[in-house]
Amino acid sequence: MATVPIQSLDVEYPFRSPPPTVRLVRSESSTHPFALTVAAAWSCYGARPANVERVAELVAGNGDAARAARRERAAALYPDLFAAGHHTTFQHAHFVFVLDGVSRLAIWSFFHHHPFYNSEQVSQRYREVTGATMVTPELPAPLDALYRAAMERALAGYRRLVELLTPDLAVRYAEVFPARARSQRPEVQERVRTAVQRRAQEVARYVLPLATPAHLYHTVNALTLLRYFVLANQLDAPREVRYVVNRMVEEVLAVDPNFLGAPGHPLDPAVLALEETLEYQVLQSFTAALERSASEAFFREFDEALGPYHSRLVAHTPDAERVLADAVRAVLGRSRAELDDDTAIALVLDPAKNHYLGHPLFLAMHSKLMQTLTHVSFTFQKRISGAEDAQNQRHRGTLSSGPVLLAHLREEPDVIVPEDIARVPAALDEYLETIRVLWETKNRLLDAGVPAEYALYLLPNAHHVRFYESGTLLAYLWKWIKRLCFDAQWEIWETARQETEQVRQVLPRIGQYVAQPPCVLRDRAGLHPPCPEGERYCGVPVWRGYNPDALRVRRVL
Repeated sequence: MATVPIQSLDVEYPFRSPPPTVRLVRSESSTHPFALTVAAAWSCYGARPANVERVAELVAGNGDAARAARRERAAALYPDLFAAGHHTTFQHAHFVFVLDGVSRLAIWSFFHHHPFYNSEQVSQRYREVTGATMVTPELPAPLDALYRAAMERALAGYRRLVELLTPDLAVRYAEVFPARARSQRPEVQERVRTAVQRRAQEVARYVLPLATPAHLYHTVNALTLLRYFVLANQLDAPREVRYVVNRMVEEVLAVDPNFLGAPGHPLDPAVLALEETLEYQVLQSFTAALERSASEAFFREFDEALGPYHSRLVAHTPDAERVLADAVRAVLGRSRAELDDDTAIALVLDPAKNHYLGHPLFLAMHSKLMQTLTHVSFTFQKRISGAEDAQNQRHRGTLSSGPVLLAHLREEPDVIVPEDIARVPAALDEYLETIRVLWETKNRLLDAGVPAEYALYLLPNAHHVRFYESGTLLAYLWKWIKRLCFDAQWEIWETARQETEQVRQVLPRIGQYVAQPPCVLRDRAGLHPPCPEGERYCGVPVWRGYNPDALRVRRVL
């Protein structure tokens, strides 16, 4: 296998916009990942836990010559653990990074496209996007002007949509919070204005391109960072991602020069070139997928299969309700005669019987009884927007096989139209025109022969993403609880509603418990107040006379 040499981490940032900044928060990160890994490994075989500080002193060369042999063993052990696949030892060291100026494309395609991270990134709902800097690749002068004009048009469309959507949203906000809307107190009026503006920004962001930068805290362990290092050249944004990942590795090497191995004992991570990545190799046999457009036959097949849903249940555990009940009985050591199926299921899913469901920490992952929910699984076929998938990725227990965007580039706009935009004719016109400009610019860049990777930065948040997603009932239950809250953004809320509706149809004994937002769970568990959101309360007492079939009717905002 051909690999990329790692002698130098200094790679060019091939963009005209300022490069992203990468900073390791040293005070909150592991400062001795090499020593921590070795100490963890030695602890597996020692009479007592190895001391990380002493291993760090040993590696630093402190001590007499008699310790040289032990130092050499430590140096040799580190790459040996790596090569042999004993990777749990690399998971103790964690690194907290602050990334600033990274595109939404790179975040979606790479940094959030796996379950082994934690991030907090700037919200496009709560923060207005200024567009002062957009990620801009190196392009010839005429194409550069075309690209920049499209960015400006997208930002103008975003601002105009905020203006056009605000009156309708203000009317609907007043329906939910009439007393606030009538108030003459300046602080209340400001609260109303801010709330409406945020709603408008939430919807207007659908026209923002993936070139929009973001800042975020991003925490990974040493093993994940090494995997980043190996796979950073993969599709869809290899140039930007490679630059950021190399900076991350440099930041760690600055605190521990042995992170990639001690002198004379380097790691061999086998960094892959773009051409060596699996997706690139497979797509090479479909030349057009790497050059221009996707297969329209695929889109027809995929969309026809969805039917009336944008998230369709395509598979679930056979005899799931009996499997769940049997698992509950096995935990408790009870026979079917002693514990029937309905009661067993209720013990873990009915908040009136299981008060863990109302706990803010979601204790299911650590409860032996609630771990029975892992034996029931679901697979959904999904077509959602890039905006929704950016939120959907944060639920790392429900894993997706996301698309290679280069294989999904279509000639005509392929986007969601948010319901809030469809309600306002002027907003719909502005929305479609902004999308048209971005899409046509993307096509013109591809016609001019620029790297297809650069064209992806022009895709709007509204672009459709098609993929399959699977997870256990334990993982989906928490996701559905959080996303059925009326404070959740509309599109992902609607996805949760569709998914729980289908589960109720095929597994009624389980399904009767899955469509419960937080306030309904807390109310049924006897907790007060029912809504845990405080000042973020949606304004609708959903728990009163709760009926999951009426959710769509009751949601105004």
